[in-house]
Amino acid sequence: MQARWVEHLFKAWDAFLEDIFSFVPEETKRHLKNAKKEVLLAFKSALEEKIKDLEEEKKEVKKIKVEKEK
Repeated sequence: MQARWVEHLFKAWDAFLEDIFSFVPEETKRHLKNAKKEVLLAFKSALEEKIKDLEEEKKEVKKIKVEKEK
């Protein structure tokens, strides 16, 4: 399930581009759309790396010394 704020952010971004850049050529709009995709892919990559780091932390084994009773 996607957070509602993310959905609103996407809608706001799309509305911004539509309103502000309505005068620019279609090619420019394509570049802007691709740039948006690249930013999202960058965030995805960073999040995946952080998740990987968190999962590796769980796998760490800590050695402890146990002494025998006499």
